[in-house]
Amino acid sequence: MKIMLRNYFNTNQGRIFTALILTGILSVASGLTLIKDATGASTNLLLETSNEVIKDNLKSNRLPRPVANAVLQDLARRQGILTRQLQIIDYHQQKWRNGCLELPQPDELCTEALVPGWRIVVSNGKENWIYHTNNNGRSLRLASANTPSDNLPDKLPASVKNAVLQAASRRWQQPISQLTIIEAQQQTWRDSCLELANADEFCTQALVSGWRVVVGAVDQTLVYHTNQTGSALRLNQKANENTLAPVQIPVSELPPPLDRDIVFRQISTGGFTGRTYETVLLKDGRLIRVRIGDANDSERSIRRVSVQQVQQFVRSLQHSRFSKFQNLSYPAPSGAADYITYTLTSQEGTVQYNDISQNNLPKNLQTAVKAWNQIVASGQ
Repeated sequence: MKIMLRNYFNTNQGRIFTALILTGILSVASGLTLIKDATGASTNLLLETSNEVIKDNLKSNRLPRPVANAVLQDLARRQGILTRQLQIIDYHQQKWRNGCLELPQPDELCTEALVPGWRIVVSNGKENWIYHTNNNGRSLRLASANTPSDNLPDKLPASVKNAVLQAASRRWQQPISQLTIIEAQQQTWRDSCLELANADEFCTQALVSGWRVVVGAVDQTLVYHTNQTGSALRLNQKANENTLAPVQIPVSELPPPLDRDIVFRQISTGGFTGRTYETVLLKDGRLIRVRIGDANDSERSIRRVSVQQVQQFVRSLQHSRFSKFQNLSYPAPSGAADYITYTLTSQEGTVQYNDISQNNLPKNLQTAVKAWNQIVASGQ
């Protein structure tokens, strides 16, 4: 399947490009993308010593004080509490993929441009809140609210945190900077296998103090059991049995980027026939489907949807945060055969999945796939 796709990407770009020209698709106009600063400002007030951003000495890229002030002031105003009751417990630099900081409001159109900024976690000791901001804090958005923070994660030993993040990073093949510990609870396990014994494994019956830790990334979670220091660690497969772990698509296997007049593209390959099809949606509503390798274009079709449907589909992609799945693949189970692999590409990136695992995709990605299938089905 990978060989088929690679050959397609290397040999068929010119063919598709020519077909688009012949149907009058490509635009000869050029333009510049205007990047607007997202709105929203917070007053930069001096905070008390108790609101110091913790762990600054552990990070080379310190959170700017104006950004910290803006976030704390915004949350204090929302919750009706004093800023001295809040602490920033975690933060890291982030490049958001649009002007809405990847948190669009309903029916909001976002500028498609990289926005450097910060992902910040704030706590009052009982609840956690996650913020997305730009570099200076003048644009900020609340990503999540009222996340329980029992024993979390500032109380989690650094050795346990590091062990869990490293394990999750290896499993997901993602950098640790993209992972977040979203829950950590102290536990007393009933055996030396941390209550996760393998088949035919002998476990010493003894109480073991440790932690149950949940790691999150791109709408996915993993649950780990550890001992007190993290030197013993096991993945709770049962807790994650309905979760697909994504892997990065190698750069050499990524499809070519979209022309600016193309909104979306699907490449399907495999199945019983082993054929490869490409379907593209254009801004003017044209849906063009071709069979790759069909020299006579006998399986080439052009249908249409309204411009309003195209705009609604684009909003659906934004609401489902399709860009968060950029260059990720959700592979088929080991030993699976005769499945169809779908490669979906927007202007912001590519994601890959297969038909037999579609129901186990992250909910947001399922929403994007459903929106695409609906617009394809509505073409006339």
